[in-house]
Amino acid sequence: MFPTLITVLLVCTGVAAGDMFCTAVGLAPLMRSLTYRQYVTTVQFLQPRYDPAMPVINTTALLSGVLAAIWAPSPTVTVLLVCAAVLVTGVIAVSVAKAVPINRFVLRLDPDEEPADWRRTDPRTPWRRWHLARTAAMTGALVLDALAVACLL
Repeated sequence: MFPTLITVLLVCTGVAAGDMFCTAVGLAPLMRSLTYRQYVTTVQFLQPRYDPAMPVINTTALLSGVLAAIWAPSPTVTVLLVCAAVLVTGVIAVSVAKAVPINRFVLRLDPDEEPADWRRTDPRTPWRRWHLARTAAMTGALVLDALAVACLL
């Protein structure tokens, strides 16, 4: 069972970290350059596609990491997997507490009707800041998971 858990764990943390990295270096800067209408339309197109996938991937990474830590063959591997699970928990917490409310806000906007206070309420800067925190945490989790596997070799 342990090899299966480690495989699932590495796939999930790798996919999540890769997605977050691509978003951080490509999509987030693109979003900053868009007009209000383009930005809102783009988020409203992308969000329903990411939303079902990323929570499943992140939760699977967390659960497989915790179970792998429980069944790890050495204390060093256990510590690495627990630390990685803590980072994934942080990713999930930031997603739920910060990114999801921002995304919901943008999903409710009318792309054809820019709010008068848009300069003040534009969420792109805080969303990017929280996204970079999630990216760093998930990348750290991936590194720790990979180190745990390396300890098994």
